Amino acid sequence: MFRSPKAMPAAALLCLLLLAAVVPGFVRSVRAATLSAPSAAAVEQLPRADDAGGAQTGVPDFELETVKGTKLRLSSLRGRVALLDFFSATCQHCQKHAPFIAGLAKRYRDKGLVVVNMASNNQFVEGDKVESYIREAGIDNEVVWSPLELFKLYIAPNAEGVVGVPYSILFGADGRVVARFSSFEAIDQPKIEQAIAKAVASGK
Repeated sequence: MFRSPKAMPAAALLCLLLLAAVVPGFVRSVRAATLSAPSAAAVEQLPRADDAGGAQTGVPDFELETVKGTKLRLSSLRGRVALLDFFSATCQHCQKHAPFIAGLAKRYRDKGLVVVNMASNNQFVEGDKVESYIREAGIDNEVVWSPLELFKLYIAPNAEGVVGVPYSILFGADGRVVARFSSFEAIDQPKIEQAIAKAVASGK
């Protein structure tokens, strides 16, 4: 049975609720941003173990709870090519793209890719909905409960200032952003896979 950690503060819950409920699927309308260059509006690297407060990287070294109840520290992803996939289990666009991400995780695991699905941590998405999301998408990699702060730090807003999901970020082994993906239509998927294949091949 998957467990949801303690609820977030009311203000954060309200913000996430507005995004999740008022804007269905946190829809992003600009497909051209699928492989956007790193944005100055968002954090550009993973946290470091020697910089727990995030003074150098811009992001604290969070210790996140997985849906299975174990712990995962973000800084532990440094040294590997990693894909963080931000989603909400009740988002239809997320549900649609999830099997594609799960497939990437399986195809590139032996080549060095680590995929971590970042589930929005709020009281409006129960653990059973996340469990269903994982089962239906065929996800067998780590899924963690992500605080709203990480969504706000890592997801680059679009031209209208909207922060939405699904949204994935590819990091090189040096812990820095290689690419950002905000559209997962069939026409976009080959470009996404090519970026991942290139990153794992280079090992950087």
